[in-house]
Amino acid sequence: MAISAIFAAGLVGFATDKVRHDLVALLMLSTCVALGLVSPNHAFTGFSDPVVITVGAIMIISAAIARSGVLAYALRPFQRWMKAETGIAVVYALLCGVASAFMNNVGALALLLPAALATCRTAKVSPSRILMPMAFASLLGGLVTLIGTPPNVILAEMRSDYGRPVFGMFDFALVGLPLALAGLVLTILLVRFLPMHALSEGEPLKFRVADYLFELRVPKNPTKSLTVETLASIGSGDDRLAVHAIDRGGILVTAPRLSRLLMPGDIIQVEGRAPVVEEALERLGLELASDVEDDLLGDAFFEFVVTEQSTLVLQDAPFALLAAQGAALVALSRRGKSIAAGLSAMRLQAGDVILLQAEPTRSADLAHVFNLLPLAERPLRLRVSAKDWLPVAALVGAIIAAATGVSGLATALMLAVAALGLAGRLRGHVYQDIDWSIIVLLAAVIPVAQAFAESGADETVAGFISVVGKGQPAWVPVGLALGLTMAVTPFLNNAAAVLIMGPIAAQTGIETHVPVDAMLMAVAIGASCDFLTPIGHQSNTLVWGPGGYRFSDYARVGAPLTLLVLVLGTALITAIWG
Repeated sequence: MAISAIFAAGLVGFATDKVRHDLVALLMLSTCVALGLVSPNHAFTGFSDPVVITVGAIMIISAAIARSGVLAYALRPFQRWMKAETGIAVVYALLCGVASAFMNNVGALALLLPAALATCRTAKVSPSRILMPMAFASLLGGLVTLIGTPPNVILAEMRSDYGRPVFGMFDFALVGLPLALAGLVLTILLVRFLPMHALSEGEPLKFRVADYLFELRVPKNPTKSLTVETLASIGSGDDRLAVHAIDRGGILVTAPRLSRLLMPGDIIQVEGRAPVVEEALERLGLELASDVEDDLLGDAFFEFVVTEQSTLVLQDAPFALLAAQGAALVALSRRGKSIAAGLSAMRLQAGDVILLQAEPTRSADLAHVFNLLPLAERPLRLRVSAKDWLPVAALVGAIIAAATGVSGLATALMLAVAALGLAGRLRGHVYQDIDWSIIVLLAAVIPVAQAFAESGADETVAGFISVVGKGQPAWVPVGLALGLTMAVTPFLNNAAAVLIMGPIAAQTGIETHVPVDAMLMAVAIGASCDFLTPIGHQSNTLVWGPGGYRFSDYARVGAPLTLLVLVLGTALITAIWG
């Protein structure tokens, strides 16, 4: 059938990751509309679906909570326990897990990551022992509540399609909480066996660029007129000098234009190999600056993690984009390896840790413009005023309203967003707080998934799966649904995985006489547990560079954790929902 072919093509598109996931979803929807499988009048109904509204509202409220300083406040009682590796891992993993149960899991991890790195530096602990438990905790925490992760919201609404009320706020906790606790214990135990790739005298992220960065001074009486372009033309190919910054009498100019004139007394920071720098000194009559002259240049370095949403990812010329914002790319760390040469020819990837040079006041702007996560040691706000608790109060109010049946979850969350807006907590942030790629993906795939279900294609696929489960104990179909969802999630966005696997699992339950609730719960758990690769979930990618992990490190810890979730999750779901 045509709808099955479109779904198969979409799966390939999601799995290969050659095209953006939201674009794949739009192509699937466009093809369905063109073939008459989805009516033009219903093509955009996904944007008004309660699932999409709920997910968007959670993103906005999560970001408001992140800006409130409440999580930093939560660190205060645990300071005395964060002296050794195990204590640090437990505290930060628990905080990530608890925060992720009620806010966006990537947002919770991103908020705590700089503080965790600062703690690692102070305690001289390798971040490779701390960051992976935090990332996995952010995934496990999402299992506990309805709003912990988009798959839970989708499946809660999907339950109503089978004659049952939507799942409640804490229905997921019956299975999710024991799984999360067991998973955290296992992760903290297993991560101790990882090599300490990033440990280096208590400075896990210190870039080794001393062999490539030089400070040159223009003499008082230069022999010729010089420009940045003149200096940058020394050398050839990847060996050309790169001019990062100029200190002109205490005024810092970063990423200077090629046409800028160099003045007597200027101290210029360049990147290049020593022989090429020596050639510049000889040909242009420049001098090496002394160590005491480069304080301004040395204080203008900032470390960032490149996120999946960053506009720098896979760009042909990230150098130019950064320069347009007054920043120079000095070095990058990829999977624990520092790189400071040939940067002009490199494309940045999600998870890279980059070292930028810019004016100190530009750090926050650069993080915002390029969707970067700053890794500076942020001071913790240990005093939180009453109004800082408003975003948390708005979320709690929405949860209570939804749990008591006063209003639907989507309505309650939108009212919370409106209240935060009226109180001035959103301002210009609101549209930037939403991950629009997820919103578009959900809105586009929902009509396609409905067409897939109405065509009976899900029944056909469920029939094949049911052959194995028919006549078997309930744990067999439940385990199959959980295992298959966990198998496809590393290759799909977890929201797309739920929209595809949910109807198939539910139909399999009907044919094998296993409660639909149990099958939907299995899909919910499976879609949120992607521990095997650093690219399957944004939380895993976020700690890839700062933790100095190798690709295989995720499987070394994630494979036993995946087995735990499969076995314990199947048992819990069967006992509670089967």
